[in-house]
This record gives sequence, C-alpha cells and structure tokens, in this order.
Amino acid sequence: MSDGIAWIHEALHGWGFNLVALKDAEVEDLAMMLGAVPGTVMDPPAFNAVVAAAGSTVRLPDLARLGTCGGWAFAFETGGGIFRHGRDHLRHLWEGRTYLRITDTTVDPATLFAVVDGGWDWQYSEGVVHEQVGADHPLTARMTAEIALGSAVPDPDFPDDPDECGLYIPAIADVYRLFGEHYGLTLPRRVIGEPYDKNTELQGAFTAPRTLPDGQPNPKYDNVRLP
Repeated sequence: MSDGIAWIHEALHGWGFNLVALKDAEVEDLAMMLGAVPGTVMDPPAFNAVVAAAGSTVRLPDLARLGTCGGWAFAFETGGGIFRHGRDHLRHLWEGRTYLRITDTTVDPATLFAVVDGGWDWQYSEGVVHEQVGADHPLTARMTAEIALGSAVPDPDFPDDPDECGLYIPAIADVYRLFGEHYGLTLPRRVIGEPYDKNTELQGAFTAPRTLPDGQPNPKYDNVRLP
C-alpha cells in the first residue's frame, strides 16, 4: 500500500522543511539542481556520521537528504535551503522538467507548487489556489468537491450576512494527500522518518554555495568532518 504524502505534515511539521520532487530523475541529478557539487552525494551512513560529528544541522551548510521512490527523485532541504529558491545559476538544469515543491517554514502556512513539463501548473498558499490557476483545473476541482476548498464559514454572530463569512481552510494533510495523488508522488515513511535524524536511510549532500557573495569561503564548511 502506498504511503502517499499526507503523513508528512504530522511527522515533519515543526522541523521546517523544503520538499522538492523531480520526476524521472536520479538522486545525483536533483542534488546538482539544488546546488550540490557533482559527485559529492554521500550514502546514508557516511552522511549520518557527518551530521552526528557536527552535533547539529545548524552548524552545517545547507543540506539535503535525498532518495528515490516511484519514478521520482526527492529531497528534503533544511537550513537556509528552505528560503533559497533563487539558484539562478542552476535555472537551466530545471528546464522542461516536471517537479513539485512543498515548503513549510513552521511560521507561515505551507505552500505547494507544481511545474509540469517545464510549464507552471498549480500553486497553493494561505489556504487558496493561485488566482491564475484555472477554476477547471482537475486538482482544484477535486479539492473543491472532496475537502471543501474555497467554501465559506459563516460568522456565528452574523450567520445570515454573507459579507461576514470567512474562508474555510482545509486541513493541510488533506491538501498534501490530494496533491500527491494528482501528480503521482508517494514517499516511503519508514525510510524517511525524521529526515535530518542521524539514523535516516536517505543519502545526503550539501547544497549551500562554497563561496559567499562577497567572495569569501562559506565558514560553515569548516564544520564538515568527513568520516
């Protein structure tokens, strides 16, 4: 039975994560697209040892834990990688690809983003689908029918006044479930667990730039001790 992706909210909310899934790709492909130096992806025991030696992912450069499942390569990013969406120098690597992104900063509501064959397809944030997504999009239609996306919640003090209604926000686990089902993404919960824990079964790579914008070496790489 498929694990789907609905489980990630309960299991990972509170960690803060950026999940990126790339269709028809290998781990090495995705790692490079996220900024890793080619050939630097480490197997789980080796990368777990690096994280354990540092004592905390906070002391390390931005990192990704990577794996494959059902025709997708996927990565959970931590640290500044959650916010580092630009990566302009890597943009050409993403052209024509199908990829999904879910970002949970633990502060703002999670955002979901989908690109299909190089074209922007669907986006969700703050409880609503992006206004440029057509109302007839099949994922939007399914969410509207099954989890009441876009419905209104009357104000109990003014139940008959439509101007006082609030927007109903579906449970994010339900949004994740339908998002994953629509695009065909499922993730193995047993393998992932808590993705930055020292015992994870995911491969690892550092995605932070080796050199900072001012030309100086990234000092966090000083904390990387290879086993």
